[in-house]
Amino acid sequence: MIQSTDRPCVVIAGATGFVGQALAEALSPRCTVIGLSRQPPGWAPQGHFSAWRTCDLFSLIDTQKALKGADIVVYLVHSMRPSARLTQGHFRDMDLICADNLARAASQAGLRRIVYLGGLVPEDGPLSAHLRSRLEVEEILGAHGVALMTLRAGLVIGPAGSSFLMLLRLVERLPVMICPAWTETLTQPIDLRDAAFLLAACATGELPSGSYDIGGPDVMSYREMMVRTAAVMGRRIPMMKVPLFSPGLSRLWVSLVTGAPRALAGPLVESLRHPTVARDLRLQERLHRPGVGFEEAVRHALTSPPPARPPMAYRPAPPKEECSV
Repeated sequence: MIQSTDRPCVVIAGATGFVGQALAEALSPRCTVIGLSRQPPGWAPQGHFSAWRTCDLFSLIDTQKALKGADIVVYLVHSMRPSARLTQGHFRDMDLICADNLARAASQAGLRRIVYLGGLVPEDGPLSAHLRSRLEVEEILGAHGVALMTLRAGLVIGPAGSSFLMLLRLVERLPVMICPAWTETLTQPIDLRDAAFLLAACATGELPSGSYDIGGPDVMSYREMMVRTAAVMGRRIPMMKVPLFSPGLSRLWVSLVTGAPRALAGPLVESLRHPTVARDLRLQERLHRPGVGFEEAVRHALTSPPPARPPMAYRPAPPKEECSV
């Protein structure tokens, strides 16, 4: 293991995603940053990564090799689509296998810390499959003796985020916004730059292990979030409440309008019935990072350079889909 405290080696699992790339930019001035991918992506920005390593997280051996020489690993992987490796398995099964391999390999390699970006957990009621999977992954990552820091976030506002892209497409494509009951659910989005800053601080700082909620300064309903997004885009969309619009119809509607695969839209829409609001923001208070307002986050996302490729969830599944990193 690299022992230098001046420039620690941070491995990012999920480095090809929009959060992973923003995190690499935040870490690169003071860390050696290694990105993991099933195949080193020629399209991804290379400037903020010291190197790429090929890794199949379904393989413990592969994962052990990928963490060689590392001090810290940041885990941003969350599978939302079927896998040829587990043709009868649910995305929750894939998440647990990949997370368990990562935690075991981190323990064997003597890593100092695992940093995980999970989801905000509602205070009451049963969790959706999507949020339950995030919490299960958190538990698995902390089960093998390596110090774990978890940041629990809601919607991350960034130019290449799958969830934010779904929101934009709804606002762009609908002349009238249909508002099922779940659009009144409260949420607390966070700007990508703030999320990357907080993840970098957890990876490199001397912060106590544990779980921390993070979010921007604005708490709003999903309906209000769409209205405010439309205003930033110079649009005004009439809203029509449809209280009897079932989750099943909502999944179909969101998928048809946005082009998001049903495997992505389904779990996300199910999760929208639960409020995702931070219980406390003590980490952000400690780091003096309250976050930018919602409109500023949307404007930055809209004016940032478009991704070289669409988000992974919007690309056709390859013949042999594996755990997405």
